[in-house]
Amino acid sequence: MKNLFFFIIFLGITFLQVSCKEENHKKKIQLYEGPLSELDGINMTYSDSARLIVRMVTEKQLTMPNDDRVYPKEVKIFFYDRLGNETTNLRGDSARYFRSSNLYKVYRHVVINNTLKGETLKTDELIWNPDQKRVYTDKPVDVYTREEVLHGIGMDANQDFTQYTLRRVTGVVSVKNLPQ
Repeated sequence: MKNLFFFIIFLGITFLQVSCKEENHKKKIQLYEGPLSELDGINMTYSDSARLIVRMVTEKQLTMPNDDRVYPKEVKIFFYDRLGNETTNLRGDSARYFRSSNLYKVYRHVVINNTLKGETLKTDELIWNPDQKRVYTDKPVDVYTREEVLHGIGMDANQDFTQYTLRRVTGVVSVKNLPQ
């Protein structure tokens, strides 16, 4: 009887130890994947040799664990010439900065106004590469000038949008001074 009592206690302790070990194996640590910081009321400037080139304004910035920055609210970007005059402005519903490639991507309802030329460009996505000082997209683009409306799929431009090239262009183009 005494042996049976010790045997039952031994089995009970063994069972509890196995149960605890199984519970420990079931618990998995979940890594936090959300933002490391959240800033409100952003007014960021990008300059070169102490000369203002670009200014970005947005309500919120989230810094992610991989150092990417997410701008979940409307983003406004202003481009300036050598004298500090605004030449172009851009707005989009949201944006993201990709730290590993040093690229900014603006999303949804992207509108660019070139105040010098009186032109407006609309697209759903735009990528800015500050290293190459260029802006581009592979998405459909509509350009509204004082004289015409152009449509294309894809665009390449310098970062202040004073010069651009549309890819796969459609639309009516007016040509002046053609030889007769």
